[in-house]
Amino acid sequence: MSNNFKSQTNFHPDETMLVDFSAGTLATAPSICVSAHLHFCSQCKAKLMRLDQVGSQLMCEANPIDLDDGAFDAMMEKIDSDSLDSSPGRSACAKTESSENLLGFPYAVSKLVKNNLVSKTWKRLSGSVDIARFKTGQEEFEVALHKICAGGKTPKHDHKGLEYTVVLKGSFSDESAVYREGDFLVRKPGDVHQPMGAQNGECICLSALSAPIKLTNPLGFLMKPWLRINPM
Repeated sequence: MSNNFKSQTNFHPDETMLVDFSAGTLATAPSICVSAHLHFCSQCKAKLMRLDQVGSQLMCEANPIDLDDGAFDAMMEKIDSDSLDSSPGRSACAKTESSENLLGFPYAVSKLVKNNLVSKTWKRLSGSVDIARFKTGQEEFEVALHKICAGGKTPKHDHKGLEYTVVLKGSFSDESAVYREGDFLVRKPGDVHQPMGAQNGECICLSALSAPIKLTNPLGFLMKPWLRINPM
């Protein structure tokens, strides 16, 4: 996967998401998506660095408080527990390029592929779209890879909840724009579109869905068994 896109992304997480990511308060699934975007986007990396510096300065200026004798032991136990957690979170963006796997995916995605891919093979969602789901240790979003074949179209659909998408390989388009490697998209209820893969190659996206999509085709109910999400 080319690094040439790192300063060419056109769609980014908003300032609030970056602030929450810097503070460590962004939920797991959105954090994975933001971390994947940071792999490509030097602009957002620079913003995050400034936010981290502000956070560090505020911590230095904060007044110390007295803690009981067991607080330090409890903190160290929590750190040890977090270090064993297989789900990549805030720390994923700190990993260097050498930490990536041979697929060239961002570290957060590479770690999921290596440790937590529920199925080692892609599963067919439609004639043009395959899916590979991840286990992330949270129950709000389904986190998965979606692969659109070259020139393939997804069914036209609405959204019942939030959907975060990061383009990892190739590109796709819809009625609004063309989305390339690194682009970060947020879809909300009422956002109707029909993604289509580029003609020159397959497109792979990381996505986090809080609710199943809603097909606009009158016969969409026939695909309901395939459209269920499974947060895990």
